[in-house]
Amino acid sequence: TRIMASGTNGASNSSGQQALDRFAQMMIERMEKMKGSDWEKGWIGGASSAGLPQNIMGRNYSGSNSFFLQLHTAAQGYELPVFLTFKQAHNFKAHVLKGEKAFPVIYWDMMVRDKDGKRISSDEYRAMSRDERKNLDVIPFVKAFPVYNIDQTNFREAQPERVQKLLDRFKVPEMRDTQGMYAHGALDRMVAEQTWLCPIQADRKESGAYYSPSRDIVVLPMKQQFNKGATPEDIYRDGMEFYSTMLHEMTHSTMTPERLNREAGAKFGDPKYAKEELVAELTAAMISHSMGFDSRVTDNSAAYLDSWIGALRQEPKFIVSVMADVNKASEMILDRVDAQRISLGEQPYLAKNDPLMAPLEDEICPFRNAAIIKTRSGDFALRASYNGVDLGVKPIERSTARMYFQLTDQREKDIFLGSAIRKNYESEIAGIDRRASKSLSIV
Repeated sequence: TRIMASGTNGASNSSGQQALDRFAQMMIERMEKMKGSDWEKGWIGGASSAGLPQNIMGRNYSGSNSFFLQLHTAAQGYELPVFLTFKQAHNFKAHVLKGEKAFPVIYWDMMVRDKDGKRISSDEYRAMSRDERKNLDVIPFVKAFPVYNIDQTNFREAQPERVQKLLDRFKVPEMRDTQGMYAHGALDRMVAEQTWLCPIQADRKESGAYYSPSRDIVVLPMKQQFNKGATPEDIYRDGMEFYSTMLHEMTHSTMTPERLNREAGAKFGDPKYAKEELVAELTAAMISHSMGFDSRVTDNSAAYLDSWIGALRQEPKFIVSVMADVNKASEMILDRVDAQRISLGEQPYLAKNDPLMAPLEDEICPFRNAAIIKTRSGDFALRASYNGVDLGVKPIERSTARMYFQLTDQREKDIFLGSAIRKNYESEIAGIDRRASKSLSIV
């Protein structure tokens, strides 16, 4: 495969490019504000919630989307970081309120052509073997689709029980230690039992926090050294600074070749060093916010604000590269934090780690006996039943079937299958819904 370019499929004003420009501008504006001496908020600001942004189906957003949906939620004062599309609102018997504006969520797609210039679908390309992909021109580009926060809809009135479950899920408990500082049981347990990827030293007086690549160890000042507040509220926030600092250094420890293999740069001031510092800052900020508190920019990172702003202005796609690293690091950290939370009987932060998360697909899209099957002729077909009615068997493209069977995550397979059923049985499903509605209206 020959990667020809990355970008916007030749359209500089595409929805994907517009979204990237918007993300970059949001980050520039936040960094410009941070340069002011009166800035007291952290990277994200606003009310925090115990969890990362997710769609209404329970799936967490990733990459740039997660951070900027946090930033957007805080800026707009939304109560929950839960979003849905216009169609999903309709599926839940809800609607978007008049005058509300959507926020973009981005994803990567690709344009593929063979040696004769014939267009090949991205699904077909993903299902191909390595040999079949030879001599193909592949142009990756970013696309965007609009989402709305549930506060921009009448979702609370349409689905009050669902909203209450979400409120309970994202509720932030107040936890204090014996000194009145914020306490985080899972992180404390991780340090006490040394279950992180490398040792974390936090039991000796230190002048500062750091990660040592040569020793592969995170070194932190003792938590008591952060206790400098004059009021109970300040002391509580001092505890948050301790954990935020811990998360920052833990992020650095994920960069090694055997872990996430990020290039960190040789010294302070090096562009790669600056990028690694931004990755650590934003990872700590995103995780801290999902834990219920905000993470402030460190003095060390403040020196990089101008260079980060310059990089974003010169190339907005820089934010995508940074956020890809942030997403990988945050998931690596939260996976291990969630393991501790589950051991403590607490709810995990990542939806994928929550055994109590009910699959909403069944509630909205009650398909049964759903499967992609191979016919006697060697082709593939779809079968399913909907609300007790057999929908029959319909042929589907081989590339669709191959794409489905290549998926390894069961939740992704279920969503893919549900989408294929809705697409192929649209008229049958509509007819069943009409008949059901008619029967309910007869008294």
